[in-house]
Amino acid sequence: GDLVKARASAEDSTKLIRTGKDLKSYSGFFTIDESTNSNLFFWFFPAQENPDKAPVILWVNDIPGFSSLEGIFLETGPFELDENNAVKDRNITWTKTHSMLYIDAPVGTGFSFANNDNAFASNSDEEAIEIYEALKQFFTLFSEFQPRDLYLAGETYAATLIPYI
Repeated sequence: GDLVKARASAEDSTKLIRTGKDLKSYSGFFTIDESTNSNLFFWFFPAQENPDKAPVILWVNDIPGFSSLEGIFLETGPFELDENNAVKDRNITWTKTHSMLYIDAPVGTGFSFANNDNAFASNSDEEAIEIYEALKQFFTLFSEFQPRDLYLAGETYAATLIPYI
């Protein structure tokens, strides 16, 4: 496809979440299987400091079926929720010094979807293949990040999934 158009479409130019920071981010879907229209949702935040040198971290959430938005809003991301569940800037965030890629995986998690129930992963091997396919597309779409170090991170269940990737 047209990479320039795809990247422009993924850029959050509407400032989906309005806080005090002018934060660049990209979101959209990686189609990992066209035959079942299987798509993984991603949200990518280039590092706020030295994005041209910062490593990339793929964040994998803790339990299959739990959205990586949890990581964005409750753990490592640039936003957090206040006591009234309003979005505000997080003071300490991994996105300050690292480019963070959050993916809702496996298919069926969060905003990720497929048109066929048979498309859902049934084991860690299949989940890892989905994530690997998404990573290939990510590094094609954001080719300037290819030479950067890539780290895989997550919590609890992620420790059993990451070795498969």
